[in-house]
Amino acid sequence: MSFGVKRAIVAGASACALLAAARPALAVNCSSLPGKIIYGAGGSSQQPFLSAAGNQLAQLSSPISIVYSDTGSACVGYLDLVTPTAITGTALYWDGSGAAQTCDLDIAGDPVTFAVMGNAADLCSGVPDGGTNAAKWGTFLGPVQPVDFVVPAQSNQQSISTAAAYYIFGFGAKGPNTVSPWSTPADIFVRSSSSFATLFVALDTGVPAATIAANGTSESTSTDTVTALAALNGTSGANAGVGFVSGEVADGNRASIKALAYQHTGQSCGYWPDSTSTAFDKVNVRDGQYWLWSPIHFFAAVDSSGNITDPDTAALIGYLTGTVAGPTGFDFFQAELTAYTVPQCAMHVWRDGDLAPLYSKQPAASCSCEFDIATSNANKPTGCQTCTSDTGCTPVAPHCRNIGPPLNADGGANVGYCEVN
Repeated sequence: MSFGVKRAIVAGASACALLAAARPALAVNCSSLPGKIIYGAGGSSQQPFLSAAGNQLAQLSSPISIVYSDTGSACVGYLDLVTPTAITGTALYWDGSGAAQTCDLDIAGDPVTFAVMGNAADLCSGVPDGGTNAAKWGTFLGPVQPVDFVVPAQSNQQSISTAAAYYIFGFGAKGPNTVSPWSTPADIFVRSSSSFATLFVALDTGVPAATIAANGTSESTSTDTVTALAALNGTSGANAGVGFVSGEVADGNRASIKALAYQHTGQSCGYWPDSTSTAFDKVNVRDGQYWLWSPIHFFAAVDSSGNITDPDTAALIGYLTGTVAGPTGFDFFQAELTAYTVPQCAMHVWRDGDLAPLYSKQPAASCSCEFDIATSNANKPTGCQTCTSDTGCTPVAPHCRNIGPPLNADGGANVGYCEVN
């Protein structure tokens, strides 16, 4: 599904330690949706977060309708923003029902005012993002998502290493360069060379994105990858299937696929994004043990001061990055939880660029304890507890933050969370 017509662009390791509903028949024109209508484009990896946010925004007293081109490719969506062209066809929107809907694109010209990817623009080939043009487009960072290597839920495989991924996706189980049990070319599922997940696997392994895209069964979207892997459950090929998707997509489909622990180069064992294969606490992403992660990148036209030129888009991206207080009825933290992403305020490490070196970072207003409690982290740090004032906290985490309704049964009524700052 696309706004435009552009289409360019060793062995396994030892382990340590939503799908959208079927889309209904077209029923509305995109321009007839209620409230403010804001058009965006990007890949399918970030669709769960846009869905979580879009469904909330659609239910506001003054609704905001996000219309989104899920082209299935991050860089193609970015092109829809920076090289505008006349658009036709259909797009997604969210009406508050929880599922993605479709609408007819029915206005002339290109209304796209923001793009979404998991990667920076310079990972995309063939896009005009250098020289003076680079100053025209601002980058704004949202919640964090991992990239997961995934297998059918019934696979007995638990882990994968950088070296194994190099051979699997660099050679596609052709010739002598195979990694058991992923030795069937048709059961190795890949994405296009302009997909965020492909670009990250390429950056991590050193295998060119075009090579990865050619070595396996190519799937158009993250949803298609999930469907293909799920089809191997209950068959003799359950152990042979492997692919990669964003953590947003993987976590929303744990009934049919599962994420592998990943052993990055230089590590002695593999780590799941979470503390265990069944948790949702993203402990190993937050602490830097799990290597493959990136904040969601939002892009929009900016002025010479770096401010987004379109005021409605500026407000929306502010809501989606947590830098602008959302309207009454919009809960940014809950949207992050629903999409299985990590709030920046819950991270303990950071990086400046795609898969750049990690460094320790303490957010100015931490929500690490709040996230631990919300995700039922069984091993949350000492001092992480609910509170109603600073006097209810310990010296380890002395500040009671975010007084409000409970997130789950651990909370009680009108509570805060003991944070380090």
